[in-house]
Amino acid sequence: MKLEELIDAMGGCRVAVLGDLICDRFIYGEVGRISPEAPVPVMRAEREEFRAGGAANVAHNIVALGGTAEAFGIIGDDANARVLLERMHAFGSGTQGIITISGRPTTIKTRLVAQSQQLLRVDEETTEDIDTRAEDSILGAMKTALGECQVLVISDYDKGVLTPRLAQEAIALYRGAGKQIVCDPKPANIPLFKGASLLAPNRNEAFLAAGIARLEADSLEVAARRIRKTVEGEAVAITAGADGIYLLAGEDFTHIPAEGVEVYDVVGAGDTVCATIALALAAGADYVEATTLANYTAGIVVGKLGLATVTPEELKARLEGR
Repeated sequence: MKLEELIDAMGGCRVAVLGDLICDRFIYGEVGRISPEAPVPVMRAEREEFRAGGAANVAHNIVALGGTAEAFGIIGDDANARVLLERMHAFGSGTQGIITISGRPTTIKTRLVAQSQQLLRVDEETTEDIDTRAEDSILGAMKTALGECQVLVISDYDKGVLTPRLAQEAIALYRGAGKQIVCDPKPANIPLFKGASLLAPNRNEAFLAAGIARLEADSLEVAARRIRKTVEGEAVAITAGADGIYLLAGEDFTHIPAEGVEVYDVVGAGDTVCATIALALAAGADYVEATTLANYTAGIVVGKLGLATVTPEELKARLEGR
């Protein structure tokens, strides 16, 4: 399938997104002096923005590319949860699978940004595993939506949502229905996602997961094969920033180089890659086609500041100018 045709085919495809929902807060300002109290910059705050992060950012990317997203995860009963749901409703994500847990704070990351440079990030969160009742609620919602969703994305930020039971039962649910599962895992959690169709760690995560200390390009294939063997999956796509993506699919290990990429901010780039791959698979792409398209979306999003998305029009323009 031609990539331009694939972009059109992605419109209307529905993808389930399971994982850690995060509220991202950005405070923008300027630094003009050093504090007299300590050797730290003093930033004068000028404006703030709230954005949907983590698994919610995956959902945002899916919708921005023309697809439909149904999110599954947890939030607290607090102001940050209300802000996050407001953002998700604004960009059009389904939220019926989001469970509220009283007494557990919604994860929020606050970033201070001055002159386009991130100075500091403050995380407010609880990372304990969710309980059985929450697992049951999420799985029940996923079963209800199974017939409408063509692919599952699992977005792991290690915030306690993806328990061993929830991860394995969600994968079994989609595998049993003959559907594909795309997973963005934390290295230590990779064994939890046994049975996932495609895993998409970044380069450093892949080396950590495979137990390879030396960051050498020729070791990437070894890392990819070890990861695939661990999860008994079909493919591994290792994102490598300005170097593009390395894909292991079948017996072929392919380097898909980035084209004309100027890296400005890598925040959320992994979310964009997973969203694109999942949506492309839902539209009928094979792993090479889906990953090649994801390489282009990643190249666009790293040229933007903060959490960002890519539209079909931007993607088509990039393809025309390749």
